[in-house]
Amino acid sequence: MKVGYYPGCSLHKVAKEYNKSTYRIAERLGLEMEEIKDWNCCGALEVQAGNPLAAKGIVARNLALAEEQNFDLLTAVCPACAYQLINVNRMMIEEKQKAAEINSLMDNKNYTPGSVKPMHFLQVLRDKVGLEKIKELILPDNPLAGRKGVSYYGCFCVRPGDIIQFEDPDNPTFMDDLINVVGAETPHFPMKTKCCGATQLLVAKPTVETLTGNIIVNAKEVGAEFIVVACQMCALALDGQQKQAIKRVGGGDFSIPVLYFSQLLGIGMGLSYKSLGLGSNYVSPKKLMKPVKA
Repeated sequence: MKVGYYPGCSLHKVAKEYNKSTYRIAERLGLEMEEIKDWNCCGALEVQAGNPLAAKGIVARNLALAEEQNFDLLTAVCPACAYQLINVNRMMIEEKQKAAEINSLMDNKNYTPGSVKPMHFLQVLRDKVGLEKIKELILPDNPLAGRKGVSYYGCFCVRPGDIIQFEDPDNPTFMDDLINVVGAETPHFPMKTKCCGATQLLVAKPTVETLTGNIIVNAKEVGAEFIVVACQMCALALDGQQKQAIKRVGGGDFSIPVLYFSQLLGIGMGLSYKSLGLGSNYVSPKKLMKPVKA
């Protein structure tokens, strides 16, 4: 299956391991994932505050590039990027006048609303690949089998529900299914959709550490040996700020590896530590790489 890929800015910089592991599992799953050429930053959410129309225009340009390069399906693993692509595509389909205004902003580009289907890569795995196909590639004796892990969606991966239209925004379960597919258990985790505050790290670090610390401590309390995420900002908070966050809430002396769902599946498939970028994780996942004793 041919899939257009929009990496966004973070995947080539602070989240290279997310990018690397995504490509590796896509290859194993038979997905022909190809980065769209000449893509530009989606503006995340910040540009919206300054110029709402221009903010949509820079997103529509990426959709126009995907259409021009003959991709029917366009995916992103950054929840903010995926939201931007999904939302602008939806808006241009529903509001013809607004679509014309947005297209007028783009030199030599014109996006045909609805010609490309944007979605988060998790949705590609669920709806286009399927759990059964994924399960066929999982090694029964992989080192995560028999362990306990929890999925952390954060606040943006499945919200707003009426726009993303992927999972229940209050109780999403597909990443739990992926954890189960590799043979691990998923204890009930009440904090799976609570905000970690990562976008406020530069201006409100104590608040972010408190939010993040509570999430990590709760994961420990329910018996998790690892946490699975689908957002590089969430990883920056839960993984990169973990030591300070646990200390902030008085959670004790411990650490929990944080894996991208792509790394989780890669481990289950038997892909190498290096090929999945696991050496770039802040909290080393090496203790997870030894099979659980029977």
